[in-house]
Amino acid sequence: KIADQVGDYFLAGGRLVPYKKFDLLVKAFNRLGYKLKIFGTGPEMKKLKKMAKSNIEFLGFISDNEKAELMSHTRAFLHPQIEDLGITPIESMASGRPVIAYPVGGVTETVIHGETGVFFKEQTWESIFDTVIHFNYQDWDSVKIREHAKKFGVDNFKEDIRKYVEDKYEEFKKGWNQCELPIK
Repeated sequence: KIADQVGDYFLAGGRLVPYKKFDLLVKAFNRLGYKLKIFGTGPEMKKLKKMAKSNIEFLGFISDNEKAELMSHTRAFLHPQIEDLGITPIESMASGRPVIAYPVGGVTETVIHGETGVFFKEQTWESIFDTVIHFNYQDWDSVKIREHAKKFGVDNFKEDIRKYVEDKYEEFKKGWNQCELPIK
């Protein structure tokens, strides 16, 4: 759902492991002073908590309902890692909220820079810092962001798969009809 009012925090989440680069978010937000909420658990939790200042809150495991509520009110969802797809940015956009991400992997196919989110240039805390600072001066169209996210929903996926199978079947039939079978 799209919230009536946006909260005063940024959000990130997932398994707290090194390749997800949550340490970069902690370093950037320690300097920014903005509120950051991080959901999820993992082996990096203790290290990240030790690094973080009081403006950063670790939520641990949260339910899907809690996640949806947080996403609908966040200023933006942060995605510093490289993922083949990355479902959480799509979930955030389904709530009408923009994404701030590193433009490698699946987010390059799901996030539209300047329309449904923004990309930071380098996978460094400094680049995240600069991007978040500039992000604050943009207006975001929650309805447009949510409409974009619907492209990645189950119904569209089913329709795309159905159409693909039908197209391939038609190609197969055309090819089969053109085959010359040896007659003995």
